[in-house]
Amino acid sequence: MPVAPAQTPDGLESGVDFPIVCEVCLGPNPYIRMIKQVNHKECKVSGRVFNSFRWRPGAEARYKETVISPEVARAKGVCQCCLMDMEYNLPVGVRDALLRDGANKEELPQSGVNQSYYYDQVAKQSREDVEAGYGKMSSDKLMKMARSSPYYDRNLPKLCSFWLKGACSRVVEGSCPFRPCCGTFRFPELASQYQELHKKLKEMLDKDGAIKVMRDKSAEVEEIKERLKESQRGSRDQNIRDRYHGTDQLTSKYIDKAEKLDIQPPADKDIKTLYVGTMGAQVTDKDLRDKFYAYGEVATINFAPNSNAAFVTYTERSAAEEAIAKLHGNLVVNGAKLRVMWGKSAPKYGQQAE
Repeated sequence: MPVAPAQTPDGLESGVDFPIVCEVCLGPNPYIRMIKQVNHKECKVSGRVFNSFRWRPGAEARYKETVISPEVARAKGVCQCCLMDMEYNLPVGVRDALLRDGANKEELPQSGVNQSYYYDQVAKQSREDVEAGYGKMSSDKLMKMARSSPYYDRNLPKLCSFWLKGACSRVVEGSCPFRPCCGTFRFPELASQYQELHKKLKEMLDKDGAIKVMRDKSAEVEEIKERLKESQRGSRDQNIRDRYHGTDQLTSKYIDKAEKLDIQPPADKDIKTLYVGTMGAQVTDKDLRDKFYAYGEVATINFAPNSNAAFVTYTERSAAEEAIAKLHGNLVVNGAKLRVMWGKSAPKYGQQAE
């Protein structure tokens, strides 16, 4: 199931007394201190003045704050802080692109006068009326892309720009609140594209510490720092607007990933077997039959304990095609998300398996 939006405490009005935020931005701690400042911020998208909120979602997290007004957030169903979709915890551009193949995407006004009038109308409507336009729509791809658990790495302290330049004096004193000076050695900026550099940096920090790595002038460390600097370039305000309108790089990456979710059936029409992997010992024959029988008659289910996998064979090829279309990236058994793929063709006599 997708990550649920944060619930507004009883007696408080969403967007006025409590921000419109997702569970990720609110953090795992149910007890947090939140600062409200009346008419303190200007919305990064519309320019409207609104009540801002600031809080720290955890002991190892940075302080977070709302960056867009509640009307602007409600108009698209996004978090006021991270601008992710409130229901699926995905970039809003991905949600709009995948919902009914983009048929539900609403073009918001861009000019100042029309924009002001539009958000005035949103502010007058109830939250339920506004959310009715997006909250009850779904698609198979969207459900597969949705996060099943909060991604709290989004709340990590910011990178220390002085550390990247090799000139942070506070890391020596132990008072720098930014990464990696503060002792937090997690770098999602590298993990997605530069796994080897990410692994190497963590090993160096664990072994030598932030001060020694900062002063290291080797080509390898300089390359890592340059990749981190690339992730920090650009205007923050423009990045917020791009995220809201779905034109940022993260949205493009998610859409490319969504397009790869379509599993093409193998050319060999005799293949009627599906591979089910990443299973735990708690998954039984009955558990799999309950999930797969809805798409057609299951001939056999064979377990491969050494490979931690199973092979589900249908009597008809069409049943296997329908099952993988529905269950690929979306199969959860006993709380565990399982991987579903096409099985390989059986080797003929005198040949090896493909």
